Amino acid sequence: MLTLLKSRNLLIPDEARATRYLDSIGYYRLSGYMYPLQLADRSHRFVQGTSFDDIVRAYKFDKQLRAIVMEYMERVEVVLRAKLTNYYSLEHGFFWYTDENLFDRKYIGQWQELLEKLQQEFKQPKELFLKTFKRNYPDEPFPPSQMALETLSLGELARLFRALLTDQTKRQIATEFQQAPSTLDTWFLWLANVRNVCAHHGRLWNRILSADRPTIPSRKQFKFAVDMPDDANTTMYGAVALINHLLQCFNPGNAFTVKVEALIREYQVDATKMGFPAEWETTAVWHH
Repeated sequence: MLTLLKSRNLLIPDEARATRYLDSIGYYRLSGYMYPLQLADRSHRFVQGTSFDDIVRAYKFDKQLRAIVMEYMERVEVVLRAKLTNYYSLEHGFFWYTDENLFDRKYIGQWQELLEKLQQEFKQPKELFLKTFKRNYPDEPFPPSQMALETLSLGELARLFRALLTDQTKRQIATEFQQAPSTLDTWFLWLANVRNVCAHHGRLWNRILSADRPTIPSRKQFKFAVDMPDDANTTMYGAVALINHLLQCFNPGNAFTVKVEALIREYQVDATKMGFPAEWETTAVWHH
Protein backbone atom coordinates (compact mmCIF):
# COMPACT_ATOMS: atom_id res chain seq x y z
CA MET A 1 0.00 0.00 0.00
CA LEU A 2 2.87 2.38 0.75
CA THR A 3 4.29 1.72 -2.71
CA LEU A 4 0.92 2.67 -4.25
CA LEU A 5 0.67 5.86 -2.23
CA LYS A 6 4.21 6.89 -3.10
CA SER A 7 3.50 6.25 -6.77
CA ARG A 8 0.68 8.79 -6.41
CA ASN A 9 3.12 11.47 -5.33
CA LEU A 10 2.46 11.19 -1.56
CA LEU A 11 5.40 11.97 0.71
CA ILE A 12 5.88 9.39 3.47
CA PRO A 13 8.67 10.60 5.80
CA ASP A 14 8.17 7.77 8.34
CA GLU A 15 7.16 4.54 6.63
CA ALA A 16 6.98 2.53 9.86
CA ARG A 17 4.54 5.06 11.34
CA ALA A 18 2.47 5.11 8.16
CA THR A 19 2.26 1.33 8.20
CA ARG A 20 1.01 1.37 11.80
CA TYR A 21 -1.75 3.83 10.91
CA LEU A 22 -2.81 1.80 7.88
CA ASP A 23 -2.85 -1.40 9.94
CA SER A 24 -4.78 0.06 12.88
CA ILE A 25 -7.21 2.37 11.06
CA GLY A 26 -7.43 0.83 7.62
CA TYR A 27 -6.80 2.22 4.16
CA TYR A 28 -10.49 2.59 3.35
CA ARG A 29 -11.24 4.83 6.35
CA LEU A 30 -8.13 6.93 5.75
CA SER A 31 -8.91 7.25 2.05
CA GLY A 32 -11.79 9.59 2.89
CA TYR A 33 -9.20 12.08 4.11
CA MET A 34 -7.05 11.60 1.03
CA TYR A 35 -9.46 12.70 -1.71
CA PRO A 36 -9.41 16.44 -0.86
CA LEU A 37 -5.60 16.32 -0.96
CA GLN A 38 -5.50 14.86 -4.45
CA LEU A 39 -5.56 16.50 -7.86
CA ALA A 40 -9.01 16.96 -9.41
CA ASP A 41 -8.11 15.03 -12.56
CA ARG A 42 -9.16 11.58 -11.30
CA SER A 43 -5.57 10.38 -11.41
CA HIS A 44 -5.58 9.93 -7.60
CA ARG A 45 -2.24 11.72 -7.55
CA PHE A 46 -1.66 13.94 -4.57
CA VAL A 47 -1.10 17.68 -4.73
CA GLN A 48 2.62 18.45 -4.83
CA GLY A 49 4.10 18.47 -1.32
CA THR A 50 1.29 16.47 0.34
CA SER A 51 2.55 14.25 3.15
CA PHE A 52 1.07 11.24 4.93
CA ASP A 53 1.17 13.49 7.99
CA ASP A 54 -1.44 15.73 6.33
CA ILE A 55 -3.80 12.76 6.11
CA VAL A 56 -3.21 11.82 9.75
CA ARG A 57 -3.74 15.44 10.80
CA ALA A 58 -7.10 15.56 9.04
CA TYR A 59 -8.09 12.23 10.61
CA LYS A 60 -7.20 13.37 14.14
CA PHE A 61 -8.93 16.70 13.61
CA ASP A 62 -12.08 14.93 12.46
CA LYS A 63 -12.06 12.61 15.47
CA GLN A 64 -11.98 15.56 17.87
CA LEU A 65 -14.55 17.48 15.82
CA ARG A 66 -16.97 14.56 16.21
CA ALA A 67 -16.45 14.64 19.97
CA ILE A 68 -17.27 18.36 20.13
CA VAL A 69 -20.38 17.95 17.97
CA MET A 70 -21.54 14.98 20.07
CA GLU A 71 -21.04 16.95 23.30
CA TYR A 72 -23.17 19.88 22.19
CA MET A 73 -25.75 17.90 20.26
CA GLU A 74 -26.42 16.05 23.51
CA ARG A 75 -27.43 19.39 25.03
CA VAL A 76 -29.77 20.10 22.11
CA GLU A 77 -31.30 16.63 22.41
CA VAL A 78 -31.87 16.95 26.16
CA VAL A 79 -33.53 20.35 25.79
CA LEU A 80 -35.80 19.18 22.96
CA ARG A 81 -36.87 16.18 25.02
CA ALA A 82 -37.56 18.36 28.06
CA LYS A 83 -39.56 20.95 26.14
CA LEU A 84 -41.71 18.32 24.45
CA THR A 85 -42.43 16.65 27.77
CA ASN A 86 -43.01 19.81 29.75
CA TYR A 87 -45.20 21.73 27.33
CA TYR A 88 -47.32 18.87 26.00
CA SER A 89 -47.79 17.23 29.39
CA LEU A 90 -48.99 20.53 30.83
CA GLU A 91 -51.52 20.98 28.01
CA HIS A 92 -52.58 17.39 27.33
CA GLY A 93 -51.50 15.19 30.25
CA PHE A 94 -48.62 12.77 30.75
CA PHE A 95 -49.77 10.42 28.00
CA TRP A 96 -50.16 13.09 25.32
CA TYR A 97 -47.93 11.27 22.85
CA THR A 98 -50.56 8.50 22.55
CA ASP A 99 -53.27 10.95 21.40
CA GLU A 100 -53.71 10.62 17.64
CA ASN A 101 -55.52 13.96 17.49
CA LEU A 102 -52.28 15.82 18.26
CA PHE A 103 -50.55 14.54 15.12
CA ASP A 104 -50.56 15.54 11.47
CA ARG A 105 -52.33 13.00 9.23
CA LYS A 106 -49.40 13.28 6.81
CA TYR A 107 -47.10 11.69 9.38
CA ILE A 108 -49.57 9.47 11.18
CA GLY A 109 -47.80 6.33 9.94
CA GLN A 110 -44.50 7.40 11.49
CA TRP A 111 -46.26 8.31 14.73
CA GLN A 112 -47.88 4.85 14.81
CA GLU A 113 -44.49 3.19 14.29
CA LEU A 114 -43.00 5.10 17.20
CA LEU A 115 -46.01 4.30 19.38
CA GLU A 116 -45.79 0.60 18.57
CA LYS A 117 -42.08 0.61 19.34
CA LEU A 118 -42.68 2.24 22.73
CA GLN A 119 -45.49 -0.19 23.53
CA GLN A 120 -43.44 -3.25 22.61
CA GLU A 121 -40.44 -2.09 24.63
CA PHE A 122 -42.67 -1.36 27.62
CA LYS A 123 -43.91 -4.95 27.67
CA GLN A 124 -40.46 -6.08 28.79
CA PRO A 125 -38.71 -2.89 29.86
CA LYS A 126 -34.94 -2.76 30.26
CA GLU A 127 -34.62 0.55 32.08
CA LEU A 128 -35.03 0.48 35.87
CA PHE A 129 -37.39 3.49 35.89
CA LEU A 130 -39.67 1.71 33.41
CA LYS A 131 -39.60 -1.51 35.40
CA THR A 132 -40.55 0.37 38.55
CA PHE A 133 -43.43 2.20 36.85
CA LYS A 134 -44.72 -1.00 35.30
CA ARG A 135 -44.62 -2.77 38.65
CA ASN A 136 -46.51 0.06 40.34
CA TYR A 137 -49.01 0.59 37.52
CA PRO A 138 -49.43 -2.82 35.85
CA ASP A 139 -52.58 -1.81 33.93
CA GLU A 140 -50.94 1.05 32.04
CA PRO A 141 -50.05 0.10 28.43
CA PHE A 142 -47.61 3.03 28.13
CA PRO A 143 -45.27 4.91 30.44
CA PRO A 144 -45.80 8.66 30.98
CA SER A 145 -44.15 11.09 28.59
CA GLN A 146 -41.20 11.96 30.82
CA MET A 147 -40.21 8.28 30.80
CA ALA A 148 -41.22 7.31 27.28
CA LEU A 149 -39.27 10.10 25.60
CA GLU A 150 -36.12 9.18 27.53
CA THR A 151 -36.02 5.95 25.52
CA LEU A 152 -36.21 7.68 22.13
CA SER A 153 -33.13 8.52 20.09
CA LEU A 154 -32.61 12.02 18.72
CA GLY A 155 -33.78 10.81 15.30
CA GLU A 156 -36.98 9.44 16.83
CA LEU A 157 -37.53 12.65 18.81
CA ALA A 158 -37.05 14.62 15.59
CA ARG A 159 -39.64 12.50 13.77
CA LEU A 160 -42.03 12.84 16.72
CA PHE A 161 -41.64 16.62 16.67
CA ARG A 162 -42.24 16.78 12.92
CA ALA A 163 -45.33 14.58 13.20
CA LEU A 164 -47.01 16.92 15.68
CA LEU A 165 -49.68 19.28 14.41
CA THR A 166 -48.53 22.89 14.27
CA ASP A 167 -50.71 24.03 17.14
CA GLN A 168 -50.17 26.55 19.91
CA THR A 169 -47.96 24.19 21.89
CA LYS A 170 -45.61 23.39 19.02
CA ARG A 171 -45.43 27.07 18.12
CA GLN A 172 -44.48 27.87 21.70
CA ILE A 173 -41.56 25.46 21.53
CA ALA A 174 -40.51 26.84 18.15
CA THR A 175 -40.63 30.38 19.54
CA GLU A 176 -38.16 29.41 22.24
CA PHE A 177 -35.81 28.14 19.53
CA GLN A 178 -36.42 31.37 17.58
CA GLN A 179 -37.49 29.61 14.39
CA ALA A 180 -40.65 28.66 12.53
CA PRO A 181 -42.02 25.19 13.43
CA SER A 182 -41.68 23.93 9.85
CA THR A 183 -38.03 25.01 9.79
CA LEU A 184 -37.27 23.33 13.10
CA ASP A 185 -38.81 20.11 11.73
CA THR A 186 -36.06 20.01 9.12
CA TRP A 187 -33.27 21.13 11.46
CA PHE A 188 -33.79 18.41 14.03
CA LEU A 189 -34.02 15.69 11.38
CA TRP A 190 -30.84 16.82 9.64
CA LEU A 191 -28.88 17.32 12.84
CA ALA A 192 -29.93 13.86 13.97
CA ASN A 193 -28.20 12.58 10.83
CA VAL A 194 -25.10 14.61 11.68
CA ARG A 195 -25.13 13.20 15.19
CA ASN A 196 -25.45 9.66 13.80
CA VAL A 197 -22.37 10.20 11.64
CA CYS A 198 -20.51 11.05 14.84
CA ALA A 199 -21.92 8.08 16.74
CA HIS A 200 -20.78 5.69 14.01
CA HIS A 201 -17.31 7.27 13.75
CA GLY A 202 -18.04 8.61 10.29
CA ARG A 203 -16.25 11.49 8.60
CA LEU A 204 -17.44 15.07 9.08
CA TRP A 205 -14.56 16.88 7.41
CA ASN A 206 -15.22 17.47 3.67
CA ARG A 207 -18.44 15.43 3.87
CA ILE A 208 -21.63 16.27 1.98
CA LEU A 209 -24.52 15.86 4.42
CA SER A 210 -27.35 15.61 1.93
CA ALA A 211 -29.99 13.46 3.67
CA ASP A 212 -33.02 15.38 5.03
CA ARG A 213 -31.59 18.76 4.04
CA PRO A 214 -32.66 21.52 6.43
CA THR A 215 -34.41 24.71 5.50
CA ILE A 216 -32.20 27.77 5.69
CA PRO A 217 -34.67 30.47 6.82
CA SER A 218 -35.30 33.38 4.46
CA ARG A 219 -38.00 35.27 6.37
CA LYS A 220 -36.61 38.45 7.89
CA GLN A 221 -37.50 37.57 11.48
CA PHE A 222 -35.79 34.17 11.28
CA LYS A 223 -32.94 34.52 8.78
CA PHE A 224 -29.29 34.46 9.82
CA ALA A 225 -27.41 37.71 10.39
CA VAL A 226 -25.37 37.18 7.21
CA ASP A 227 -26.22 35.43 3.97
CA MET A 228 -25.58 31.69 4.07
CA PRO A 229 -23.90 29.84 1.17
CA ASP A 230 -26.23 27.94 -1.16
CA ASP A 231 -24.76 24.64 0.05
CA ALA A 232 -25.03 25.45 3.77
CA ASN A 233 -27.71 22.77 4.16
CA THR A 234 -25.17 20.08 3.22
CA THR A 235 -21.93 21.16 4.92
CA MET A 236 -20.35 21.22 8.36
CA TYR A 237 -20.40 25.01 8.19
CA GLY A 238 -24.16 24.83 8.02
CA ALA A 239 -24.27 22.25 10.82
CA VAL A 240 -22.14 24.43 13.09
CA ALA A 241 -24.35 27.42 12.31
CA LEU A 242 -27.57 25.52 13.11
CA ILE A 243 -26.22 23.95 16.30
CA ASN A 244 -24.90 27.32 17.44
CA HIS A 245 -28.29 28.97 16.81
CA LEU A 246 -30.10 26.35 18.88
CA LEU A 247 -27.55 26.51 21.70
CA GLN A 248 -27.77 30.30 21.92
CA CYS A 249 -31.50 29.98 22.60
CA PHE A 250 -31.01 28.12 25.89
CA ASN A 251 -27.27 28.15 26.63
CA PRO A 252 -25.90 31.56 25.58
CA GLY A 253 -22.22 31.97 26.16
CA ASN A 254 -21.47 28.30 25.48
CA ALA A 255 -18.06 27.40 24.03
CA PHE A 256 -19.20 25.37 21.01
CA THR A 257 -17.94 27.60 18.19
CA VAL A 258 -14.90 28.60 20.27
CA LYS A 259 -13.89 24.94 20.48
CA VAL A 260 -14.53 24.31 16.79
CA GLU A 261 -12.43 27.30 15.76
CA ALA A 262 -9.62 26.41 18.18
CA LEU A 263 -9.55 22.88 16.75
CA ILE A 264 -9.26 24.18 13.17
CA ARG A 265 -6.34 26.38 14.19
CA GLU A 266 -4.64 23.62 16.18
CA TYR A 267 -4.65 21.16 13.30
CA GLN A 268 -4.30 23.78 10.57
CA VAL A 269 -6.87 22.08 8.37
CA ASP A 270 -8.49 23.75 5.38
CA ALA A 271 -11.89 24.76 6.79
CA THR A 272 -13.19 25.68 3.33
CA LYS A 273 -13.39 21.94 2.66
CA MET A 274 -16.18 21.91 5.26
CA GLY A 275 -18.02 24.75 3.56
CA PHE A 276 -16.56 27.51 5.75
CA PRO A 277 -16.07 30.90 4.07
CA ALA A 278 -12.47 31.78 3.20
CA GLU A 279 -12.34 34.47 5.91
CA TRP A 280 -14.29 32.40 8.43
CA GLU A 281 -12.45 33.80 11.44
CA THR A 282 -14.24 37.12 10.93
CA THR A 283 -17.11 36.41 8.53
CA ALA A 284 -18.62 33.21 9.94
CA VAL A 285 -22.30 33.68 10.79
CA TRP A 286 -21.76 33.16 14.52
CA HIS A 287 -19.51 36.25 14.63
CA HIS A 288 -22.48 38.50 13.76
